[in-house]
Amino acid sequence: MPWGLRGAVARRFPHPADRSADATHTALLTKYLTDMLAPYGLVLGPHPEAGQSYGEMTVPLLPDEPVDALILAYDIPDIEPGRATATYLSHACPGTPMSFAVTDQGRAGAHTALRLLHDYASAGTYRRALLLVAEQSGLPYDPGVPVEVPAAHCAVAVHLGSSALQAAVPRIVPGVALADVEGLLGDLTGATVILGGSLAHIDVKADTVMLADPAQPMTGVWEALASVDGPVVLVDYDPALRYLCVSAFG
Repeated sequence: MPWGLRGAVARRFPHPADRSADATHTALLTKYLTDMLAPYGLVLGPHPEAGQSYGEMTVPLLPDEPVDALILAYDIPDIEPGRATATYLSHACPGTPMSFAVTDQGRAGAHTALRLLHDYASAGTYRRALLLVAEQSGLPYDPGVPVEVPAAHCAVAVHLGSSALQAAVPRIVPGVALADVEGLLGDLTGATVILGGSLAHIDVKADTVMLADPAQPMTGVWEALASVDGPVVLVDYDPALRYLCVSAFG
């Protein structure tokens, strides 16, 4: 049984985490990050305490009902020691789900997580799952190279399970040039299409086309999903990795 979309909820966090005002915590965080970055020749940014913990961002979005599986997809590294993976969310989610994180795949991370959940569901092992997609608007260190950083801290929870809205297997195509994206999509009539922020120029055959917030490179299409009813197709493209990602519901 493929996953069905049961609903999605998104939330932005306009302020730094509460613990950013704690001088003791900031000192510990600074030491932790300095020790972690030193072997790579990287240094802290001017305000390492100004970020958000993915744990603190996503716990408010967890459901009241039990789930069997939970995956957190993120790209910008977490600044909170010991709280970067979904393993640290399973205790807060009803049902003590199997949980892990997907990272280092850019905008394809959440689509990869959805593929994994689809496979679990097809095997009949899990019936309800939660996909969490999160990004924060800053790096706690200077990466030494240009990096695309979101405008706002944002987290999205996508609830999946038995539903009349069935999910197609997500498609991730590597090595795609931006100029070729339009030709690979085909006719998507009958659905609302949400395009990632880098695809504003794409001409898509669909009932309705929405452009995700380009300032939220990873959460953009998933944040828009929370406002759409009925058949929907998410289309995202990562210019750096040249991944084309397509996930359809309904």
